[in-house]
Amino acid sequence: MKKYLHLCAFGLLLGAASCSKDAGKSGPLARPISDEDLRTQLITLSDTLTGKWEVMYTSDSTKIAEMEEMLAALPPAVLPAQQRADLQKAINRLPTLRYDRKTMRSSDMIDAYDLAHDSVYKAIFAFLPETGSTGIPRVDSLKNQIQAHHNEVVMYRSRYDVTAKEMNTLIRRYRKRLPRLGKPYDTLQPAPLFQWVDNSKPKEEVAEEE
Repeated sequence: MKKYLHLCAFGLLLGAASCSKDAGKSGPLARPISDEDLRTQLITLSDTLTGKWEVMYTSDSTKIAEMEEMLAALPPAVLPAQQRADLQKAINRLPTLRYDRKTMRSSDMIDAYDLAHDSVYKAIFAFLPETGSTGIPRVDSLKNQIQAHHNEVVMYRSRYDVTAKEMNTLIRRYRKRLPRLGKPYDTLQPAPLFQWVDNSKPKEEVAEEE
């Protein structure tokens, strides 16, 4: 799934962090900022990034819980016991495969989780009618909720990447000044992104400032 997560204009609008318009820009029009302004912007972006991660993580956890609830709500006539047990094991395995903000540096780990998650999602929905009601109100409600969470993944990741890229630009541009800000700023590293990056293309240079 990661390979097609390109940022869209909608994601850019939703994910814009509330910091100075000049933050991280290079060139003669960039406004110089003080150490205190730099610290404030880093705090703002870091808090915003954490908030977006938590929203995304909560949505994913809720989706897993709702898939488990749906599994229990489907009657035996619809879902045989052995297949129910197999799906329950697959659902229980999902949290153990999930990446965190550090391990997501590995695109393979994100892809492996997405593949496992999509497999469970499709396997459960295979027992539901493609259109119309299942005749079980709770299952119908869960179906809509799970689909909503599933469709929000790209948006959440795009919004996260927007803020991560803003913070990364700031870190790279002022990295020579970070040590004098003290902890934890002196050890800040660029955050990994969900967005697929073509490493065959030259990276855009960010002008550094003293």
